Amino acid sequence: MTKTLAVFGAGSGLGLATARRFSRAGFRVALVGRTQSKLDTLAARIDGEARTFVADVTDHERLAEVVAEIGDIDVVAFGATGMDEVVAGPVGLDAAALRFQLELRLVAPVVLTGLVLPGMLARGSGALLYATGISAIEPVPMISNVGAAAAGLRNYVHALHGEIAGKGVYAGLLMVGGIVRGSEAQQRFVPDGGFPMLEPDALAEHLWDLYTGRDQLERAVKPELSVAAGKTEA
Repeated sequence: MTKTLAVFGAGSGLGLATARRFSRAGFRVALVGRTQSKLDTLAARIDGEARTFVADVTDHERLAEVVAEIGDIDVVAFGATGMDEVVAGPVGLDAAALRFQLELRLVAPVVLTGLVLPGMLARGSGALLYATGISAIEPVPMISNVGAAAAGLRNYVHALHGEIAGKGVYAGLLMVGGIVRGSEAQQRFVPDGGFPMLEPDALAEHLWDLYTGRDQLERAVKPELSVAAGKTEA
């Protein structure tokens, strides 16, 4: 029976690479993002079945509708960032800048987990793959609000991993320590290069390894090195 991967916050970097990696392994793919035209472009680059669903992941009602429309989801990949976000340092950090990041990077994946996890537990199988920035473990003052949300997600994934261990469902976290080549972030901030880049296909392979190995809780990746951490029994 063909399995389904659903990519929430699908973009031209890690999201597309993850979809392509799982599609090559025989998965059907569901791409969830805010803009239909961008989703259509991504879907055209996937060799295999790919459906598209328009949704802002911070819209909880629409998120629930999309999960229902997709049907049974075997693997969730959540890595939404959004390129209109506000970043801020710790001095003068206001509630609005913090709240935006918390809603996008912490609340949305927690809500999504609540929508898909019951079905996975009932089937006794499934995987929840989360991607966030390495500021979850290495604070960067200029993006303190992003780091706070990323650290919150890491804490949640650690707790979730432990609670569902032995129930057939895996939860893992990839922490990305740089700009992903071909991503919206590169296009916006460093379109001409000149900055260490992470290759999206290599990052997608890390997610595939987490999914297939199921013996690591998290993995951190930087342009110059890869660090495996949190090795546990899933």
